[in-house]
Amino acid sequence: MDQAQRYKELAARTEGKTLDSSYHAAFYLLSCEQGIFDVAKKHVNAMGIGFDGLKRSLRGFDETSLQIVEIAHNLFKWTGKCKVTPFDISRMGYPYMEQVCNAIWIASGEVKVQIRDAENREPELFLDSKPYQRTQRLHSRMEQMYTEMLESSEDMGMGMGEQNGGIGIEMFGEPDEDMEMER
Repeated sequence: MDQAQRYKELAARTEGKTLDSSYHAAFYLLSCEQGIFDVAKKHVNAMGIGFDGLKRSLRGFDETSLQIVEIAHNLFKWTGKCKVTPFDISRMGYPYMEQVCNAIWIASGEVKVQIRDAENREPELFLDSKPYQRTQRLHSRMEQMYTEMLESSEDMGMGMGEQNGGIGIEMFGEPDEDMEMER
C-alpha cells in the first residue's frame, strides 16, 4: 500500500466529514510510513483523530516515527508546544524532513493534497501548490507597487518625513553629523 492509498483510507474513516487543512496535514504525515499508518488508522473515526491513544500505541517505535506523529498532532491541534524542534527536523533526513515541510505547507493552506489516478489506475498523491504560487505573485505585486510609490514620492521631492504629515523624520539617507558624533 503506498502513501496515496493510506491517505485515502484515513480520510475515508472520517465518514465524509469536511476536512480542513489541519486534517490533511495530519493525514499526510500519518500516511507517510506503513507502520505509523497501521497504528493510526485505529485512532481515526468520524469524531476526529485520537492522538492520545495513538501516541500510547506507538510505544517502542523509533524516534523519527514518534517525531512524525508529534508534529502531526501539533499541526492538527494548533495549540500547545511541539516537542520536536526545528533542529530535530533538520536531522530527520530524507524523506522525513521533506514530509514534515510539506505537511507544514499543507497545514497553512498554501498547498493542497490531491489524489488522482495515475496511468496504471492506482491512486497517486499530488501536492498542488497553486495557492502558494498565487501568494507569491501577490507578494511580488505588492513589493512592486511599494517600490513604485517610493520612487514616485522621491520624484516629487518628498522625503518620508513629508509624506508622514511633515513630522520631519527622514527614514533613508546618510546619518547627519550629530548622529555620527553620538556613536
